[in-house]
Amino acid sequence: MITPKRHLSLAGFRDYLSSGVSIAHPIDGEPPLLLIIDPHVPALTLRGPLQDGVAVPSINTENISVSKWARGPNQLQLVITDAELFLDAYPLLCAIADRVQLGGHDFAAAIAETVKSLRSLLQRGRTLSRHRELGLCGELLVLLGACRHLGPDEAIAGWRGPHSEEHDFSVAGMDVEVKTTATERRAHWIDSLTQLDANEGTSLWVVSHQLTEAGPHDGWRLPDLVDAARQAFAGTSALTALNDRLSAAGWSQPFAEMCITRWRRRSPSKAFRVTGGFPRLTSAQLTQLDYDRSRLVAVSYRIDLSAQRPGDVVPALLSDIMATEVTL
Repeated sequence: MITPKRHLSLAGFRDYLSSGVSIAHPIDGEPPLLLIIDPHVPALTLRGPLQDGVAVPSINTENISVSKWARGPNQLQLVITDAELFLDAYPLLCAIADRVQLGGHDFAAAIAETVKSLRSLLQRGRTLSRHRELGLCGELLVLLGACRHLGPDEAIAGWRGPHSEEHDFSVAGMDVEVKTTATERRAHWIDSLTQLDANEGTSLWVVSHQLTEAGPHDGWRLPDLVDAARQAFAGTSALTALNDRLSAAGWSQPFAEMCITRWRRRSPSKAFRVTGGFPRLTSAQLTQLDYDRSRLVAVSYRIDLSAQRPGDVVPALLSDIMATEVTL
């Protein structure tokens, strides 16, 4: 389960939680730090050195405690005690370890700094799920491509998703729905009966990104894409609109500490035109079946585009946009 990287991958961490087995995982670097997973207490702990004369940080937050380790007075530990927060808290502990071992910060100071900036995000409903992280990665890949080929003003005007429009992008007379997956197959969730409805007179395309976790010196993190977008829009009137849309999409700056996964493309991104042969469910189809859907409150379904044909010649502009590589 332990990867050659400094930290357990999120997938590996999740597997340990599921197994119910307690582990103590040394984090590679100096000074020595120890990550302890104990699903039975439950407790998620990061333990490290407490320097002479340094006070124990005072953290008055539910489900987070900081104290000296009873078996070692020169050891300090940060403990998360709500099992439902473990997945969200884990990147926080990794961020603290990086501050100490890579940034040269004192362990106690790193705890105080990181918990202060991320405290609000440890409350339920204030975190960025893996699904949303992948989705925002995919939209930013398209936005960066559109900015490069159309310019900042047209690119930001075309990014509709954060404002709950019908489709994620509208560029050059095309509507574009962006889907991103980290699975080996090109499988995507569709969240409603209208998401794959084309507007009359406008072609609808699905851009499919397949991402996979990258090594420590490869790929990029979601915060890197956010920074790349802000750099691409810097000095333009569109920068304010970009920040507004990022906020509407659920991005908050403290996530920069929590989103530790590095991503890269698993395969080249593809585009598919939504035509009669495209796999989808729509309101019109259910109406034709004379199906009473008055009690269907919400509909989500998954499609697999691994063997799907494009359905039409992909416009050159769209090909260029989705093939744009990120420059960090």
